[in-house]
Amino acid sequence: MRVSSNTSYELGIAAINRQQTAQVKALQQISSGQRALTPSDDPAAYVRALEVSQADSANMQYAINRQNAAASFGVLEGTLGDMTNLLQNAQGLAIYAVNGTLADSERNAIATELRGNLDELQDLANRTDGNGQYLFSGFQGATKPFIDTGSGIQYKGDEGIRNIQASSSRQLAMNESGRDVFERIRADGGGYQSMFNTFSSLINLLETPVTDDASKTALANGLSTAQINLSNALDNVLRVHSSVGTRMKEVDTLNDSGDGLNIQYKQQLSDLRQVDYAKVISDLTQQQTYLEATQKSFLKVQGLSLFDYIR
Repeated sequence: MRVSSNTSYELGIAAINRQQTAQVKALQQISSGQRALTPSDDPAAYVRALEVSQADSANMQYAINRQNAAASFGVLEGTLGDMTNLLQNAQGLAIYAVNGTLADSERNAIATELRGNLDELQDLANRTDGNGQYLFSGFQGATKPFIDTGSGIQYKGDEGIRNIQASSSRQLAMNESGRDVFERIRADGGGYQSMFNTFSSLINLLETPVTDDASKTALANGLSTAQINLSNALDNVLRVHSSVGTRMKEVDTLNDSGDGLNIQYKQQLSDLRQVDYAKVISDLTQQQTYLEATQKSFLKVQGLSLFDYIR
């Protein structure tokens, strides 16, 4: 009889402990808001939640990258817009200089304005983005790309393109090579000429006195060449500007898809992690009922066992 009583006692205590453990877990779920308190509660959901969390973190980093890219593109677009205005102004001056009635002093005045344009062009070529990185220095973001050596403006950067990961499958170029933008300009008669040399040559041409027919012919030919080279320089800037505009639109598109993924990942994590309060509260109420019934049954059984033992 004693063995039977001990077994009954142990089974009763075990049943009560199970009910109390289930209650504690339900209360912890309600308190934490988490469905699975430990990986062992739902291994498959835990692994999937980890995967989704990592994807969500990567998606948020891509969003930061796109934000940085958009800021750089904004500066780059503004710079290219300023260059466009500057080149169009230079074209207008070159066309005005063709006027055969201009005196040397008037051509010198045009040259002075163009020299100011050249200085402004160098400033634009050495502009930095919001992070202090030069826009046109290639991989050498901390290196000032265009230096006036006294014998001309020379490029000190490289041809590297700094890419950022804009999504899981897309990289975007954050900068432009100064050599491509300013130096690889198709020249009249073939070959290439830098934008800076085009300005310098035009300035020197306008500062040269016109004294005879030969110098008049040289001026006319030089102005024709300058107009062609300035037009080619403008075309190149517009080409780059168009490329930047395309990337800016792509950032907007990627932002939209990234926002969609953000909502999707948050919902998936909620489904995998967050507790169903209505269900858990219902389970808790049911567990309380079971616990009370188990306790009453245990006390009744133990009372009968004690009575039988005394008798």
